[in-house]
Amino acid sequence: MELVKITELTGMLGITSRSLRYYEQAGLIRSVRPDSGKYRYYDAANIERLRQIIVLRKMQIPVKDILRIYESEDMSIVVETFVSRIRAIDEEVNALTDLRRIVNDFLTTMTRNGITKISALPLLYESMEKQLDSLENNRTGSYKELASISDRLTKPVQPSLVQLPPMRILSSCLKGNSQISDVEGFSRWVQMHGIPSGRPGAHERFDTRTEAGDIILLKLAKDFQNSSPYLDYYWEGGLFAAADLYLDEDMNAGFCSLLSAFDNNPYYEIDYTHGGRLRQEPLLEDLISPDSRRELVSLLIPVKKRLPDPKLFKAPEEIPPDSITPEEIERANPVLWSKDVPMDQLIPINHPHYRVTEQGEAEYISWISTRVLSTNVEVRLPFRVDIDFRIGEESGGWGHGKKEESIRFHHGDDLNFLFGINMYNHTDERLSRKAICFHQPVFGDYYSFPGRGAILPEVYNHLTWIVGQNHFAVIINEEIRYCGRNFPYMSVNMYQEQPRPIILGSDSSIKKYYRAIRISQLAQLPKIRIQKGALTMVTRQSNNIIPNIHRLITSEFGENYWFSGCARYVMESLGEYTAEPDFGYWFFAGLTGDILAQVYSYEKYMGEAVSSCMFNSMGGSYFQGIFEKCGYASTFVSLEQLCSNREMYLQTLMAYIDKGVPVIAVTRFGGDAPWGIYAGYEEYGRTLLYLSGDKTEPERIPAQQAIDEQQTATYAGQGWLFIGEKKRTVNLAQVYRNIIIDMPRLLTVKTDGFCFGPEAFRAWAESIESGKFNAMSLESFEDGWDSHISNICNMATNGSCVFTFLDRARELNPDFAFLEDIGRQYRRTAEIWNNDNGNDLEALGGGFNVTLPNLQDKTRRGKIAAKIREAASCMDKVLEILHANLPERP
Repeated sequence: MELVKITELTGMLGITSRSLRYYEQAGLIRSVRPDSGKYRYYDAANIERLRQIIVLRKMQIPVKDILRIYESEDMSIVVETFVSRIRAIDEEVNALTDLRRIVNDFLTTMTRNGITKISALPLLYESMEKQLDSLENNRTGSYKELASISDRLTKPVQPSLVQLPPMRILSSCLKGNSQISDVEGFSRWVQMHGIPSGRPGAHERFDTRTEAGDIILLKLAKDFQNSSPYLDYYWEGGLFAAADLYLDEDMNAGFCSLLSAFDNNPYYEIDYTHGGRLRQEPLLEDLISPDSRRELVSLLIPVKKRLPDPKLFKAPEEIPPDSITPEEIERANPVLWSKDVPMDQLIPINHPHYRVTEQGEAEYISWISTRVLSTNVEVRLPFRVDIDFRIGEESGGWGHGKKEESIRFHHGDDLNFLFGINMYNHTDERLSRKAICFHQPVFGDYYSFPGRGAILPEVYNHLTWIVGQNHFAVIINEEIRYCGRNFPYMSVNMYQEQPRPIILGSDSSIKKYYRAIRISQLAQLPKIRIQKGALTMVTRQSNNIIPNIHRLITSEFGENYWFSGCARYVMESLGEYTAEPDFGYWFFAGLTGDILAQVYSYEKYMGEAVSSCMFNSMGGSYFQGIFEKCGYASTFVSLEQLCSNREMYLQTLMAYIDKGVPVIAVTRFGGDAPWGIYAGYEEYGRTLLYLSGDKTEPERIPAQQAIDEQQTATYAGQGWLFIGEKKRTVNLAQVYRNIIIDMPRLLTVKTDGFCFGPEAFRAWAESIESGKFNAMSLESFEDGWDSHISNICNMATNGSCVFTFLDRARELNPDFAFLEDIGRQYRRTAEIWNNDNGNDLEALGGGFNVTLPNLQDKTRRGKIAAKIREAASCMDKVLEILHANLPERP
C-alpha cells in the first residue's frame, strides 16, 4: 500500500496540515503511522476522500453535513444535502446564482444517471468534466470553475493589526538540524515536561510552515533552561495583520484575501523582504471558538506602516494670533513632565564646534546641517521645546552661509526633518525670508511661513515650540508667530509613537549661544472616540443571565423545600436577603408552613410539603399571598395564560432577567410541582436558562418546551411567578409572630385531598397498617417516594431543621418562650425517625431504607405504623402548648 506523507499531501492538495488534522479529529479521514511514528501518512482511500471533502467544502457544504454523508454512505443523504444547499443558495444574491447552477447540475446529473454510491463522488473533482462528458454531452460546471466561484464567494476578511512583542521561542525544529521539524516529538516532550502549551489568543503559541515543514512555536520564560533537543531563539515580534478563520474554511483563500486587503491600503502594506519573501512566514494562533464544534484560529501575516499621505486628511487650520493667547495654548496642551538640559551635557554628533563658556553658555557652530548637538532627552508626541538663545557676530571662519542664522532642532535621528526659525536668510537682506519652517510630525510634509521667524539681534531670545495634541504653535519672545490646529498628526494614536531625542542644529558658520533648554513631555489627553449614544443598544440583546449564579438549595443542610430556595433567590436579587434566616430559606420555610407541618396525601399524591399541597389545591394565588406578607406585589401566570400570550410573557421574563431578577417557575415533572427559577435566556428568548434543586449551573430549556400546552415536555411550565414592586416595609418580628399564631390552624388542616399536622401522621400510619401496600407491585412502588419516602423526608427535615426558624421567632418575640418547648417536640420526631436506641423508623426498615416487603409484612408494618403514631402524639403536644400560650383567635 502506497502511503503519502502529510508534508507531501499538503502541497499536493493545497491545504494546510492544520486542516488535515482538523478533518481527522472530526472523524472524516484517518492517518497511519509507520513504526517510526514521526509523521502521519495517508493511504489512497483517505486521499480520495480528501479530494471529495475539498470539493464539498468549496461548495460550502458544512462539515457536519459532510459527516452525515460519510456516516450513512447513502446517496439520499447527498441528495438531501445538495437540496438543502440549494435552498440556502436561493437566499443569496448576485455571485451565488452561478454556484446554484453548478450544485443543481451535479445533483441533476447524478440522479438522472442512477448514481447511488458515495464512491461516485470523484465526479465532483478534477476528472469530473471527462466523466460527465462520457455520461452525457451537457453543460456542467468544472472543478476549475467551481474553485473560481468559491473564491468569488469567499467574503473579504476584515483584518485587524496586532503588535506581537519580542519573545523567546522554543520551536519544533531540531537543534542539530533546523531544517527538520519534529512536531509530534515536540508535542510529547512539552507535555512530559509540564511546559504550558499556550493559552488561546494570548500570543503564546503559533503554528507556521517553512521548508522544514510544519513548525510549532512556543513562548518561553526568559530564564528557561533548554535541555530539550529542540531549537530556541529570540524572536523579534513585530506588526502583523490578523484575520479570524475557521479551520474547516478554505485557509488558502483566507490567506489570499488577507494579502489583498492591503493592496490599496494607504496606511499599511505587507512586509516583504528584498528577496520577495514575507518578513515572517504566516502564523496561525488558536482562539476560543464561539462554536464549540469548530476550531477558530487567527491567521497572521507581517505588515509595516506606509509613510502616511497628508492628502488623505483635511488641511490644517491656522488660528489668527489675535484670537488666542499663549496662556490658552498652554492650558490646552498641558505639560506632563519637564527636564532642563545642562549646557555642559550636550552631546556633539559629527564634530560640530561646541564648548561651554565662562558664563555657562553653550557655544555652537554647525558649519553644515549634519553637525548637531543631542540633548540626550527623549520625548514622544506631543511635546514642547523651550530655548533661550542668541546669535553671535563671530564667524567660524568658513565664510559660506554667513547670514544663515537659523535656530533648528530635530525630533529623532533623521536630520532631514526639522523645526526651524529665522530660516532662509541671505547676505542680501532683500532676499532674506526669516521664515518659520517645519516638517509635520509623522507625515513629514513641509511647511514654510516667510517673515514669521525673525528674531532680535545680539540679545537673548526665548523660543517656544508646542507640538501639541490640540495646537501646533511657535512663540518667539512671548509673541505667537504661528498657531495651527487640526493637523493630520493630531489624529494619530500618539501612544503608539516611539520616544525620540531632541537634537539641536543649524547650517552656518555663525556662532549660536544657548543659555537654557527645557524639553517637556506634553500630556496626551484621551480622545472621546465614542459619541454620545453611539453604542446605545437600539435592539434588544440576544442573551443575558442574572448575576451571582449559585445553587438554589443545599440539601446537605436540610434545605429540601424548593420553593423556599426560589423565594430566597428572588429576595437576594431584590436586595432583601443577605444572610439566614430573614427573607432567606428558613424564613420562607416557616412562612409557607413547610418546615412546621407534616403532610399526607390521601389518594393522588399532592407533594412532600405544605407549599406543594396548597399550590395543587389553590393554584398560584397561594404564593401571591406569601409574597404579600413580605410586602411585595406578585403575579402568578397560569399555563393557560402563558399559552394564550406566549410572546408577551417571554418578553416579560426577559425584561425581569435584564433587571437582574429571576422568575419563579413550577414545572410538570412529578406530582409535587418542583419549583425552580428562570435565571437567564439565550437566542432572544428561544432558549431559557432554568435552575433548580442542587444544580450549580442552569439548564438550557427550549422556550417551546417551557410553554407547552400539551404538557408533554419534562420542563413544561404549570405557571410562572413574577415578583413585582415593593409595596410596603414589613415588621419582621410581627411576621414571625403571625406565623406562630397561625400554627394551630396550619396543624389542623384537612381536605379531601390532604391533611397536615398530627392527622397527617395518623393517616399515614393507618394507610400502612390497613394494608395499603399489600396489592402493590414493585413496578408501582418504584422507589417508594410518592407513597412513603417523601413523608419520611418531610418528617426528618422538619424534626431536624425547624430550629433556625423557631430560634429567630423567639429572638424577635421574647414573650414566646414556649417555643423552646415546641422545639423539644420537633426534636423528638427526629429521634423517632433515626435516633431512638434501635427502635426508630430507620432501624425498623421504615425510613429512607424502606422496601415494599417491609410494608407488606404485617408484623413489620405494625411496628412502623406505631412509631409514626408516636410522632403524631408529639404534634398533639405542640398544639396543646400553642393553645395554652397563644390568645384565642376570633
